[in-house]
Amino acid sequence: MPVLSTFSQLPMPTEADAVIIGAGIQGCASAYYLAKRGLKVVVLEKSRIAGQQSGRAWGFVRAMDRDPAETPLMIAGLKLWQELESELGTDLEWRQDGNLFLAGDEAELARFEIGAARDRIFGIDTKVITPQEVSALIPGLVDPGPGGLWGPKEGQAEPRKVSPAFARKATELGALFFEGCGAVAIDRQAGAVAAVVSEAGTIRTKNVVLAAGASSFRVMHGLGLFLPQQLARFTCSRTNPLPPLSRIAFYGHHIGFRQRPDGSLNLAEELKVDVDLTLDRFRALRSFLPSLWDNRSATTFCVNSVTVRDLLHRLPWRPEARIPWVHDRDPVIPANMRRVRNALAQLARLFPTAVGVQAVESWAGNVDLMPDGIPVLGPVAQVPGLVLATGLTGHGFGMGPIVGKLTSEVIADGKPSLDLTAFRFSRYANGKIGRSTTRY
Repeated sequence: MPVLSTFSQLPMPTEADAVIIGAGIQGCASAYYLAKRGLKVVVLEKSRIAGQQSGRAWGFVRAMDRDPAETPLMIAGLKLWQELESELGTDLEWRQDGNLFLAGDEAELARFEIGAARDRIFGIDTKVITPQEVSALIPGLVDPGPGGLWGPKEGQAEPRKVSPAFARKATELGALFFEGCGAVAIDRQAGAVAAVVSEAGTIRTKNVVLAAGASSFRVMHGLGLFLPQQLARFTCSRTNPLPPLSRIAFYGHHIGFRQRPDGSLNLAEELKVDVDLTLDRFRALRSFLPSLWDNRSATTFCVNSVTVRDLLHRLPWRPEARIPWVHDRDPVIPANMRRVRNALAQLARLFPTAVGVQAVESWAGNVDLMPDGIPVLGPVAQVPGLVLATGLTGHGFGMGPIVGKLTSEVIADGKPSLDLTAFRFSRYANGKIGRSTTRY
């Protein structure tokens, strides 16, 4: 029985202009922009479209307070977001009502001043505001703190809607998506990409986009290349509908949230992460030590069912060991319910009108991290035809559209319209690893 594509019911072709590994937002956006250029595109997804982190994000879309290397990309990205609902022909819950980061103390407020000054160099309307201005923006907040960083033109959207919308539109333009069908190998001729071997057959191609999120390092390992990528587990919840708290995407006082049109919140404990200890966690440990030390108070190391499952999957007779790229095809990632309870309690303290708030649904996702806190984008010199769109380090949802567009330009035009030098894969081989300053 032939493997059929998700939307069109067509069988897998034997050749394509480009094969994309991974159907999160990076892969789906890349497929759309490539298909829009008239290229024949195949997307391979070992699980399902947006089945992992791309469908589990908070939903913030911002250019403010980013690493300076990312800022030009997100300025261009926000312009794409503004037209995306119209372009994709569907509701994405897009709003552009601003992002507010509250300062925890005067030292953080001083850091915000530096960030706002840097943003203004790029033309971003970011400013530090007083407690009185915070209270004017969010009247129901009982503690405005010492002030905050305010970006009035930042946005938000619903992660569960965006990747499928890209995929549907890409399919209308001729792209083929194959869920439950992972990539097994990338064949090369004279070092360059020649084909992708999937679980359902071989596709001849000269271009591969690696957008496999937290599994990307496995694919690179299969090519004999080392990608210093690690994972961290972030927990998020959706609450019952509440009275209006704010249309602003809010981050501060140990929580982050955005309120959806139905009144429910996407709610998380601020910058608290869990690291499930597996053998892979010791990869690139030296590169991550500075960031681990900086974030030691926000990180919890866990030995749990994820640890046991990883060890079982390495047994030589297990199918996961035989096809390591399709390792743990659709992992169940446990939410940290203590973090859920903490976030709910803090929300109720900060907003008296949120009385009776409950978590209707809780989930966790594996965020793929890079040592310097910025993604790996663009072509790989060692493997002509291979283009990376991975390592987004918690920024993947907001950056998805612009990363997809730039990836399509690398393949269709031979170069992107924005400078990707800072994101090159070779920076790790060259020892150009900075310290992560990531804010999610």
